[in-house]
Amino acid sequence: MSEDLHSLSGAYVLDALSDQERADFEVHLRRCPACRDEVDSLREVTPLLAETVSTPPPPALREAVLAAAATTRQEAPVVEAGDVRPLRQRVRRHWVALAAAAALVVGGGITWQVVDRVTTSVTDEVMAAPDARSWETTTAEGGTVRVVRSERMGKAVLQVEGLAAPDSGHAYQAWLQDASGAMSPAGVMSSTDGEMVLEGDVDAALGVGLSVEPAAGSEQPTTDPVALIELG
Repeated sequence: MSEDLHSLSGAYVLDALSDQERADFEVHLRRCPACRDEVDSLREVTPLLAETVSTPPPPALREAVLAAAATTRQEAPVVEAGDVRPLRQRVRRHWVALAAAAALVVGGGITWQVVDRVTTSVTDEVMAAPDARSWETTTAEGGTVRVVRSERMGKAVLQVEGLAAPDSGHAYQAWLQDASGAMSPAGVMSSTDGEMVLEGDVDAALGVGLSVEPAAGSEQPTTDPVALIELG
């Protein structure tokens, strides 16, 4: 789904969308858990805006907020391939804006608000993609290895839970397997319970492997795979 739709949560909660935008966003909302979480979070904030007592801001406040807005990223940060985050973590940041959710004009006074906004990562977008498919296997030690791929996005996410801790100086490394059976590096997992966007040409991959390698990574697998998932 487009970045534009992902960015409409605030306007949707404030009823600031056109009829067509609202209809499009509600279709998107049914299949995007990240946006549903964001809408729920913003709905908790908006009643507080209505209850806020209007007072004139200090003379320097407007300039300070304008300066903060000019230097604060308004787009969701991208989780690059190889960056690993805890599986249940959702990145949050403070979002300063001068729109209705941030500043309200009430009775001639200005009410200032800072909204805590849930951001959307590449991982979230892959998981919520309409064409996302997943494959899962269990390791000999009882851990779970899962791959979620979106062909439309050309990206795939590796999720691991409950893996056995590797020996000191070692880590789990992901691999993409091509039609010939050759393996190419797809990223090193820094934890035994996390997720990351796989590196490399996931569209051409017929399988995803996971093995224990030196912490710096290897060019080719040096141990038997802990898991090998065939992508259908």
